[in-house]
Amino acid sequence: MKSLAVVCCCLVALAFAKAGSYHGFELYTVRPETQEQLTELLRWPVQADVDFWDAPKLNRESRMMTARTDRKAVVNFLERHDIDYELVVEDVQELLTKEKRRNAEHLRRVRRDSNSRATIDFDHFWPLEEIYDYLDELAAAYTGLVRVSEVGTTHEGRPIKAITISTNGVIDQSRPIVFIDGGIHAREWAGVMSVMYMIHEFVEHSDQYAAQLTNADYVIIPVLNPDGYSYTHRENRLWRKNRSQVSILCYGVDLNRNFAYQWEWTSSECTNNYAGKAAESEKETQTMVALMDQYKSAIRVYLAVHTYGELILWPWGYDFIHSDNAADLQRLGEQARDALVAAGGPTYEVGNSADILYTASGATDDYAHSLGVPFAYTLELTGGGLEGFDLPASELPKVTADTFELFKVFGQHAGTLTVP
Repeated sequence: MKSLAVVCCCLVALAFAKAGSYHGFELYTVRPETQEQLTELLRWPVQADVDFWDAPKLNRESRMMTARTDRKAVVNFLERHDIDYELVVEDVQELLTKEKRRNAEHLRRVRRDSNSRATIDFDHFWPLEEIYDYLDELAAAYTGLVRVSEVGTTHEGRPIKAITISTNGVIDQSRPIVFIDGGIHAREWAGVMSVMYMIHEFVEHSDQYAAQLTNADYVIIPVLNPDGYSYTHRENRLWRKNRSQVSILCYGVDLNRNFAYQWEWTSSECTNNYAGKAAESEKETQTMVALMDQYKSAIRVYLAVHTYGELILWPWGYDFIHSDNAADLQRLGEQARDALVAAGGPTYEVGNSADILYTASGATDDYAHSLGVPFAYTLELTGGGLEGFDLPASELPKVTADTFELFKVFGQHAGTLTVP
């Protein structure tokens, strides 16, 4: 089979991506209708300059970005495998510019019409500074419930902040812990905002959530990849990795491939899923590993919050192997899904990561499960439509509220479990 060029060899595409401009990129929708077609699509990014904006799934459209210069090769590949496709955007940068303008206009309108603090407005996507300011505000205002600390630093020197929520005031590991991280992939803004919405609700309205807070504690890293997250707000909206320099031409490691459990080399340095030169090579990874090690005796639920796909995934993801407690993982995932549907949200698919998505070595949920965390999940949240990689800001309130229904189920379940 004629393969596409590897990204690090595609200098034109690399130049566009490095500059944060996507005038040279196109967007397709693809719809695999057989397992063979899906398998070919999932192999493709390792070989080619292909970036899926949604996780490819059977009988469902996914968005896929590729360089315009590769159009002939892309079409040949899709037609050779008889995969249904449509070219829907010929200039991705125009789409991104439209999204940025729409979100900015929405933010100006909300701030003009509201007397509330911007930091408790879930009608816009918060930059890192706003997130950190809000965490610090909570720590100062709710001293009996919240602690905020700098648990590490990034390659560019930004702090990595964690927040703990406990009605005991401090987490002493006498109660089950729910450990949550967001923003490991820089461009997944809706995941970060869903985590921040949960923090807002559990802290500022804690009296309403006794079922989640009475018998369980929370350790949360809202933005595990601060450098990348800041970079997406500042320069390159579609950046996914962190910002460590890995070669003369290329930056960034996919932190969700960099954890030690079943780590393996994935692809060249310039690709979106580059796993790093070694397991735990990245400061962000090391920070989370250290924090999980601190609390591992009491962590009973782990949630990695991502976008997009409407999926609730459980281990193992590194191979087609099910966890020993697969039935329990499936049952709890379905309970969370059903609660979301009952609240008017979409129907998520629940299942093993490898079975319904793809295999991925060195991922956070597998790492957490390997530490003995019995209920470890990756949540792939509801995504935006065609008009933007991320949600329009006007749709953010519903997505954050919907995702909160999932968080509540997992938190309540954690409180029924025991610790040594």
